[in-house]
Amino acid sequence: MAKGSAFMRRLCIVLNILLGFLGVVLLLVGIVASTFKIEPLTSGYYWQYGTQSVLFSIGFGLATILLSILGVYGAYQEHVLALLLYSIFMSIEFIALLALTIIAILAQPQVEKKIEDSFGNMTSLYNTDEVFHRELNKLQQEAECCGLLYYTDWKDQIPPSCDCPQNYSDKEARCVKVNVNVQNYRSSELNKKAESDLMTAQTPMRYVHKMHCGPILMRHLKNALRIMLGIVFTLATVMLAAVIVALLLWNKINMRSSVAGISNDDDRTKYELQPHKMA
Repeated sequence: MAKGSAFMRRLCIVLNILLGFLGVVLLLVGIVASTFKIEPLTSGYYWQYGTQSVLFSIGFGLATILLSILGVYGAYQEHVLALLLYSIFMSIEFIALLALTIIAILAQPQVEKKIEDSFGNMTSLYNTDEVFHRELNKLQQEAECCGLLYYTDWKDQIPPSCDCPQNYSDKEARCVKVNVNVQNYRSSELNKKAESDLMTAQTPMRYVHKMHCGPILMRHLKNALRIMLGIVFTLATVMLAAVIVALLLWNKINMRSSVAGISNDDDRTKYELQPHKMA
């Protein structure tokens, strides 16, 4: 029984170290996600939903880290009360995590539809938040796209990040020629862009990317959600295994204590003075 107890103790410690690592990952994901601002993109709906997800990620990450420390302490010291408290609170966290994950999966299609609908409700991308504006410009340069649904999302203030390179071999197929409101473009970009961008702004005809960025942005969001769900399911699986091992270890410690107590009682009875036999 002592060997079995030692094995369960080591296994419980290993599982809780893994849980602590996953808790740190979940915490960091929540902290990093909280730095992104996408409210202008989704008219507030997804940002509210995303804010709740970020808070849950940070909260579950912290709770998992603290409980994993309690689990390591209980297993290493073979502390019955610590193991019992750990099993109870970890079970509660597991149930809550599973319930919220199921709710998030069921709500995913509605959230995606809300995001896609918000693409068509934009008046002009140029009037959006500065952070979102900067991130969309980066996406347009890297993915060679322009606008969320079409380049007209920028109205007459198409940024240089939409411009097609001069050395495009299939420019006619991948780009579209547009007329530019030179005065608006120059006044909006004069203090932000380099001299080369101003040269582009002075050209009344420009080639901009024909492909739009909406599907690419949605794909990035879906990939981020898949990664998040993968972390959550891995965390839930390890949680369940850790709770089972902790309960088994708790049971073995109790059984060992009971056997030790019975053995001590037998020894006391065996060596107890019996006056009637001495007579």
